[in-house]
Amino acid sequence: MTVEPELQPSPQTQAADSSRAHASAEPHSYRRPVRLLLWGAGSAHLRFLKSLQKKKLPHAHITLLTQHAQVFQTRKLAPFVANGLAFEDCLTDLEVLLQTADVHWTGRQGRAMDADSRTVLLDDGTVLDYDVLSVNIGPQPRREAIEEAMPGARAHGLFVPPLEGFVGLWPKVCELGRQRALRIAVIGDGLEGFELALAVRQRMPTAAVTWIAWPHANQRAYPEAMHQHMLAILRTQRVTVLYEPVASLTRDDVVLANGARLACDVPLLRLSHATSAWVQNSGLDMQPSHEIGNAPGVLTDLYERSTSHPEVFFVQQDSRTLARNLHAVMQAEPQRLRPKTPPTSHWVYAGPGQALAHWHGYCAQGRWVGSLQRFFGA
Repeated sequence: MTVEPELQPSPQTQAADSSRAHASAEPHSYRRPVRLLLWGAGSAHLRFLKSLQKKKLPHAHITLLTQHAQVFQTRKLAPFVANGLAFEDCLTDLEVLLQTADVHWTGRQGRAMDADSRTVLLDDGTVLDYDVLSVNIGPQPRREAIEEAMPGARAHGLFVPPLEGFVGLWPKVCELGRQRALRIAVIGDGLEGFELALAVRQRMPTAAVTWIAWPHANQRAYPEAMHQHMLAILRTQRVTVLYEPVASLTRDDVVLANGARLACDVPLLRLSHATSAWVQNSGLDMQPSHEIGNAPGVLTDLYERSTSHPEVFFVQQDSRTLARNLHAVMQAEPQRLRPKTPPTSHWVYAGPGQALAHWHGYCAQGRWVGSLQRFFGA
């Protein structure tokens, strides 16, 4: 196997990175990559595949590494849970998308990668080489680590990511809810935890629903003003909110760190930012994680590239800059790289046909906001 020269940025680009400015290297300082491997069918990769329908990369050999031909769209989880969308309406058909984008699909799973040799090992023993690798596999909870931090999680908890497993089990929970009033706890902070708790209430109006959210406000990735609107919505919908960490799960209870017990029939574990175990042995620079059950995360720069291997992009959930940056790198035009910037707006599910939005310090809620969310694809 021949190892290609590394796709290293010029000194000008390194200076731009350190000063948090746009990359400014000359195109001739880069070798033009040919082999692009997309690992996972997360939201950011779906954006890139759709961009290829309008602007192709004729010289590139692009491969998508994912097991399933249909992908459940993360942003449609809450409407699905609330019975506002049918299962088939939440799926993206990859085969149709890949044909129009001229991308090869493997239909396999990745097991490991070696960043130094630029190779990825598949579940059937096949090894794929790449010039540029983009990883967007979405949250993959490390169940062993979660079990160690929260004993009883594997035996009694229902893991929400990966979605493929959860969406298959949720109808069974709903059937049980038709037989008797359930006690359901959504464990996990963030906008996703709020959406899930609200959607559960919409689907099961007689259930006792609790959102157990932590860490505290100074660690949230969205504004406090939006959080207060979220709490107001949950109060109206009779959803209890707790901020105490969970110590363990039993058959009938969620045991909190302060020793209190919350009666619970179905704990939903929405621990969404876990990193897959293979990443630790990939050779990529890592940063520590202090979240429950998480592995260390990949250390990335402003452009969502590995700081040790800039030919590797790593996006955990979604990104609006990844598609543009992949085009820039594959066309050997690093001056077109754009840094990821903090979001200027936040959108969440707020009930049937409704959304809650925060934009430049202002919050709005209602069906018209839901219409805007669907129009902009937020």
